[in-house]
Amino acid sequence: MKKTFVVSGMMFLVFGWGFLPSLTSVKAETASELKQVIKNETNTISADKKTQLELLNPGTGTKQKLRFQPPVNLKETAIVRMKMNINISIGGQASPSFKQPETVTTLQTKVTKIDPNGDIHYEFYYSDVDLVGDTDLPPAALNSLKSQLQKLVGFKGSAIVDPQGKTKKLNFVLPEGVDANLKLLMQQMSNSIEQLSLQIPQQAVGVGSQWRVTSNINAGGMNFQQITTYKLINLEKGIATFNIAVEQIAPPSQNLNTPGLPAGVTLSLKSYQGKGQGEMTVALNKLMPVTSKMSLLTDMQLSQKQVGRVAETAIKQKISMDMNLESK
Repeated sequence: MKKTFVVSGMMFLVFGWGFLPSLTSVKAETASELKQVIKNETNTISADKKTQLELLNPGTGTKQKLRFQPPVNLKETAIVRMKMNINISIGGQASPSFKQPETVTTLQTKVTKIDPNGDIHYEFYYSDVDLVGDTDLPPAALNSLKSQLQKLVGFKGSAIVDPQGKTKKLNFVLPEGVDANLKLLMQQMSNSIEQLSLQIPQQAVGVGSQWRVTSNINAGGMNFQQITTYKLINLEKGIATFNIAVEQIAPPSQNLNTPGLPAGVTLSLKSYQGKGQGEMTVALNKLMPVTSKMSLLTDMQLSQKQVGRVAETAIKQKISMDMNLESK
């Protein structure tokens, strides 16, 4: 008997110089046919409340106020490489796992204007999106995924960011033929612009300084809190390097209003936790990070219920993600 389920995991999409948490959905016709699952769709993400930034430690030695100050007409190219591994079990039965290809995205940016108050105006577009590396995905699934990703080529827009890294305004234009769920995501992004930012404190800081950014987020119908802690480990000649730790916590017993669920099917969250870490180097006179390395591991347990059936189906999944970014 065929049935549809949705499994969700957090990954990071690079946008501007910040990181946007987004939800990847995977659909399958039957639990025993999980090898046909490889269709990625992006669901809506929004922030319930404003992001809160708290300075935990001002650091030591000479302190300065960190501010982004790229020049007008600065052009940069960022190459983002992302690798994911997914392990899923349904009703206690482990599903087949596949060696996932690496997603490589090329992002172009240009600074177009600097306001008297330091606000940075810039344009961006995706010039290439591709899958590379070894994989044992079925050819049909791999070709379908490549086709969907290629539709992102030409995605473009503009944004305004203040000198502390907070995105104040965002406009975008999606290419023709983009998945409807991605359209919902991008539309919601304009109402969640604080989630797109690597924010730095108002106060002057030195090496060893730490600050915490707390956000309450709704992603694909799931409410969770994301806590990101930054530590400044080096600051020299306008080049700052941070250690980054991420924690995601979701209250249990949530009914998930996930877009794309078939009629009569409901999902309930039993538990969710995500933990990540990484390192980022930024030049204060540039828009994009010079380099960034991030990893994230998520562990989620769901219960699926279908109208007309008494029994619930337990779904467990673990997703690990590694992302590297380099710009020039």
